[in-house]
Amino acid sequence: MFELDIDMLKEQGMQLFDTAKKTAQDIADKGKNQLELLNQQARLSKAQRQLGALVYSLHKAGEENQPLVDKYIDAVAEVEKTIEELKANMTPEECAACEPEEEEQFVVDEPAAPAEEAAEEEIEEEPIKLRGETKTCPVCKAEVDGDALFCNHCGAQL
Repeated sequence: MFELDIDMLKEQGMQLFDTAKKTAQDIADKGKNQLELLNQQARLSKAQRQLGALVYSLHKAGEENQPLVDKYIDAVAEVEKTIEELKANMTPEECAACEPEEEEQFVVDEPAAPAEEAAEEEIEEEPIKLRGETKTCPVCKAEVDGDALFCNHCGAQL
């Protein structure tokens, strides 16, 4: 009879251990999925900024390079697809926990109040830094932004 109680306790302990192990694994998997989603959202934001900077620099220089712009658009679309695939495997609550905060929208049509104009002047006086560290393109040896996906001179994937 004493052996039965020990065997029963051992069996219950193993069941509790298996349940705890499964729960811990589920929590770890959810955390990994959320982390991957956050990483992909950061990649998307970065790719969108690079696309905007490329289009702006091409426009400012009076140049056109549609194949290069298309490569950036394809890179953005690829990251968006990955994000949608990740979200499809998550619950709505998990997705909501990973949603980026809404960014401030720029309004073009509204005139600024005098106090706002002074603040805007201060901001405009600061130099705009679009690029950080740089690297060299392995194909054309041009200097490009350190986190660029493609060379903005020859279009080679970096």
